[in-house]
Amino acid sequence: MTNAIHIDGRAGEGGGQILRTSLALAALTGRPLRMDHIRAGRRKPGLLRQHLTALRAAASLTGAEIEGAELGSGAIRFRPGPVRGGEHTFAIGSAGSALLVFQTVLPILLRAPEASVIHFTGGTHNPWAPTFDFVAEVFAPMLRRMGVDLELTLERHGFYPAGGGAFTLRMEPATLGPLTGAEEQDLQGMDAEILVANLPFRIVQRESAVLRARLGLDDRDIHPRKVASAGPGNVVSVRFRGAVPERVTSFARKGVAAEKVAEDCARQAQRYRAHGAPVGEYLADQLLLPVALGGGRFTTGPLSSHGRTNVETIRAFLGSDALQVAVDGERTVVSRPD
Repeated sequence: MTNAIHIDGRAGEGGGQILRTSLALAALTGRPLRMDHIRAGRRKPGLLRQHLTALRAAASLTGAEIEGAELGSGAIRFRPGPVRGGEHTFAIGSAGSALLVFQTVLPILLRAPEASVIHFTGGTHNPWAPTFDFVAEVFAPMLRRMGVDLELTLERHGFYPAGGGAFTLRMEPATLGPLTGAEEQDLQGMDAEILVANLPFRIVQRESAVLRARLGLDDRDIHPRKVASAGPGNVVSVRFRGAVPERVTSFARKGVAAEKVAEDCARQAQRYRAHGAPVGEYLADQLLLPVALGGGRFTTGPLSSHGRTNVETIRAFLGSDALQVAVDGERTVVSRPD
């Protein structure tokens, strides 16, 4: 039997990414996983619904034997079998992010012997996770560049805290190739999108005024969308076109003025535009595992605590040379050594 691996969930930032990466790599390497102190660094440690769904999803795709699969559990055991594709449905049952479950299963499906169709339900636009739009418009194009054949379809928006969203992943088995073209920023344009659900549409006018004033956008560059959802929601995003797509996002919160939501998004956009690195903080987090598996390199700013913890989790499975992180002032180059 392949050597088992023990992962301590207290490492680094002590969050759920350690669990997601560990499950994916245990499935890909065939190594039984023992993980303790899950999400020890969070206010409410242990498995929440989205983490429990990710665990069960990984087990479903590998026929794994699992222990500790219950809400609040701080320790699990995961003994994977061969990866299998096909059609599956993974439902969180809350507003927890379905994109974090997607993040767990996508690397696993690279090794499936047949095509996969995966239906996800839960949150699609959650302040503590990548949005569906970010994954579909920013992360997925980078995966396609590495040779992944995938299609993402949003059926229903699910804003926090109501949830109720749904999307589908269709994917073919693939061997990841190296990531290229992600070392220099090459901005070719910028626009904005404002989503609003079950809220007065005048919010869009207030947010648009801020984006025009702060970013120099005109009305043709701002795309408001009224969408159906189980609950209220308002999300402001600025999208960058270029060799590396990017998207920064701000979420409405109860008691926070619409102008403040748009101001936050505009500040993120200005910071990204001024920094000069093509890969933003959140995309960098997403690309670490694909680059470790497929090779290549990308340039970003300083890695977040989340990103640094993910690097160490990847190295625990694949070796200390799985990822090279070279820091030069405010720029960081991440690569897999040849």
